[in-house]
Amino acid sequence: MNNELNSLLEKLQILEKMYQMMRIVDPLAKKVLVLQDYELKDINTQCFELWKKNQFCENCVSIRAINEDDTVFKIEFKENSIYMITAVPISINGRKLVAEFIKETTNNLILYDGRHDENFKIVTLVEYLNKISVKDELTGLYNRRYINERLPVNLLHASTKNEPLSIIFTDLDFFKNINDTYGHATGDMILKNIGSQLQKHIDINKDWIARYGGEEFLICLTNTHYEQAQQIAEKIRVAIEKTVFTVLDQPVQITCSFGVHTVYHEAGSLSVDEIIEMADRKLYLAKSK
Repeated sequence: MNNELNSLLEKLQILEKMYQMMRIVDPLAKKVLVLQDYELKDINTQCFELWKKNQFCENCVSIRAINEDDTVFKIEFKENSIYMITAVPISINGRKLVAEFIKETTNNLILYDGRHDENFKIVTLVEYLNKISVKDELTGLYNRRYINERLPVNLLHASTKNEPLSIIFTDLDFFKNINDTYGHATGDMILKNIGSQLQKHIDINKDWIARYGGEEFLICLTNTHYEQAQQIAEKIRVAIEKTVFTVLDQPVQITCSFGVHTVYHEAGSLSVDEIIEMADRKLYLAKSK
């Protein structure tokens, strides 16, 4: 095992010389680790603290490196300085981690704006690109990529804190009929409205919503018991059912079906696909009724 670890460290040291900082990150636990005497030790530092943030990064480069099992690059900024992050998936003692290599590139990442004949820094552009990569273009909610990156983190935290985690999976009923009858522009308008209504019923400081695909949405409720999640789903169902859309001077209404699933102590052992499948089963049970 020591030979394997020494070989890994030698490779990492070669890369480290090209950067200003290297750190080992557990992307699910959001922890920074150090290697001492061939053992990984938690230094009680959350990885996003480096960027002066008090919450998870929406677009986590290390989660993506793990998911894609490949080296991933990202641009980040702090205090008006721009940084390039190279995230390399590694395995230490059978544990999947990420080595992050960080280098300040402020003076190298300058774009030329021909319209104004002046250079401008790309901090605003960096923010924009990092956000849109995990946002659904139509509704402005999070997208499928965000689900795959964020839900595993929420599952692990629920398990370690011994808190319930509830998932609401919702689907618009007979939505194909809307598109076929009134056109896709009307369908898009309704999807945007539904997305806005969903956000009104959650605490966006701790919970989140994503468009899973098509007319399906996923709501993640942290530290929320099953009964509470059911109540939230019912409030949303009633609100949407009462909404009247005007299309070609005609009133149009739509309903939604919901599947609610809550995990407790088993959260840390579940995958994203498993928990979505559980909520999906309950969704289609609701649809059949």
